[in-house]
Amino acid sequence: MREKPLTEFMGSKKVAKGQGEKPAEPKVAGLKGPWELPEGWRWVRLGEVAGIRGNSGVKKKIAQSMEAVFIPMELIPERGIFARYEIRKSEEVKSYSYCEPGDILLAKITPSFENGKQGIVPEVPSEFALATTEVYAIYPKDKTLIETMYLFHFLRSSYARRILEEQMLGTTGRQRVPKEAVLKLQIPLPPLKEQKHIVAKLDEVSKRLEEAKKLAREAREEAEKLMASALHEVFSKAEERGWEWRKLNEICEKITDRDHKTPKYTPQGIPVISPENFTPFGIDFKSAKKYIPEEDYKKELRRVDPKPGDILYSRIGTIGEARLLKEFPPFIPLHSLVLIRPNTQVVTSEYLLYVLNSQIVRVQAKEKTRSIGTPDLGIREIRRFRIPLPPLNEQKRIVAYLDSVSERAQKLVKLYEEREKELEQLLPAILDRAFRGEL
Repeated sequence: MREKPLTEFMGSKKVAKGQGEKPAEPKVAGLKGPWELPEGWRWVRLGEVAGIRGNSGVKKKIAQSMEAVFIPMELIPERGIFARYEIRKSEEVKSYSYCEPGDILLAKITPSFENGKQGIVPEVPSEFALATTEVYAIYPKDKTLIETMYLFHFLRSSYARRILEEQMLGTTGRQRVPKEAVLKLQIPLPPLKEQKHIVAKLDEVSKRLEEAKKLAREAREEAEKLMASALHEVFSKAEERGWEWRKLNEICEKITDRDHKTPKYTPQGIPVISPENFTPFGIDFKSAKKYIPEEDYKKELRRVDPKPGDILYSRIGTIGEARLLKEFPPFIPLHSLVLIRPNTQVVTSEYLLYVLNSQIVRVQAKEKTRSIGTPDLGIREIRRFRIPLPPLNEQKRIVAYLDSVSERAQKLVKLYEEREKELEQLLPAILDRAFRGEL
């Protein structure tokens, strides 16, 4: 369904009698806030100008329809504006938070809150929607006092996020923002005309930032393609150069994965690495999300026991990505990764890494991948990969050339990633200025 432009959608809500275009002076008491406000502004608590919806009487509404509009947490954006939705059978929705088009959905549970999940309920096929129970559905009580998008942007500010995060309650990993903390949150409230001016400015800045980030992402993708182009240039000429072809298992000492039993995970310990931890040119061990107890580490290494010079190759889900192990902390690979140990008497680790990431091997992997359900490439098929094998001296010359290309590509990718981070950090700074009256 095509969404209306933001200004058109937000302005299409019905206005109650007496709520015309003329800005009204806030009829709420001022508070002493954390910073000085411009003349005409005042501090108020969120609960004075906005409410949080409850579920009273919702079951009757749901019972009148066979289908329900549902918004799960994964369809609430971390950086965008509108949430998305799916249609479910009413009988399947057992728990929910009632909301209406135009409401602000604020995630209340960790890590969704810390990740910035927040979105506006879009136009939906019915008069209302149901969202995950882990959000608050916030609505303005009186739109002559507060503009929805002004409140939306304020809830995104570093000040609001910090205040609410400091008040989260619950056990580690299941902390939540209390409802009372949201309702008591102090908000700088300018006159309605000024709110609209701030919203227009922030919309303009957000649009420009998104365009700049898009250009940075595209440039980074182009840098990553440099490597693929260089690999094709080298290995597409294997036949022409008369290189020997050998099966992968003929030039390796070990090709194996760890056992497929689900390990006992713990909040901390030895990291478990999967293809999700692969970066364009390496492995980010610090990004691991699962760990095993240190006392289980040696037992888990019985089959794999990684060493410098080994290669990890992805075979389940993400297929055909190879990364070289150089210096690394203690870890275990998930069974979706295969450990490949080359026989360095016939093939260097660096050369084999480049071959495995080349189109020559990717085509073979694609042909042998079982695609029913989760994509799965068997170890037997991996062992049979045909590898072009020039003499060791030629391998070293190829690696030197590809290393130089890789170095250039990595520098470009790093440059663009830093640019994206700078842009990501710019919006919070602008939001802080906006709510101090400095735009």
